[in-house]
Amino acid sequence: MNLAKQINERLDEMLTIRAEIKRMRADISDDQVLNNVTTGEKTDKEGALKVVGAMIDQIKSDLNTITNDGKNVVDIFTNQYYVNDSLQDKELLRRENNL
Repeated sequence: MNLAKQINERLDEMLTIRAEIKRMRADISDDQVLNNVTTGEKTDKEGALKVVGAMIDQIKSDLNTITNDGKNVVDIFTNQYYVNDSLQDKELLRRENNL
């Protein structure tokens, strides 16, 4: 898998997680008790948001590792022949707004 694709996949994961955070803030009340699916521990909304925040931090760490802290990605997305797929952009926005 090429570097640009790895980066894009991690960024897409981050967008998906941020959309989930937005949904959680809207749908879950502050005093609601939640179960951690992995550990079975009970937590509240704030605890769940911390877990999701840690996931975003891990993705950022992965991106820094993949890109060598940005040093090996200079001009990777500046291809003059790249044509943006506006239909894909609309689909991503639709998915983000629906989550």
